[in-house]
Amino acid sequence: MKERRKETLTHIKRIQGQIDTLVKYIEEGKDCLDIAMLTTSIAKSFDALRFRTFEGFILHQILGGKQIPEDRIKKLNSLISLYKK
Repeated sequence: MKERRKETLTHIKRIQGQIDTLVKYIEEGKDCLDIAMLTTSIAKSFDALRFRTFEGFILHQILGGKQIPEDRIKKLNSLISLYKK
């Protein structure tokens, strides 16, 4: 669980860096296409964070963080993949 938390914090810090870069791009008057590409990247990063949070909620809040058989983890990942679409 600590490893998952560390990975989530790393993910959030990466998003913070992307947002800092976006602010810089806008302040410098960068090309709209560059800004659009970066905002798309940020949106995808947020989506990935949202899915990570959703998965964590299921694993820890609903299932109580118990040891879960690998086949059930695969089913959970399939469900999350459907949710992403």
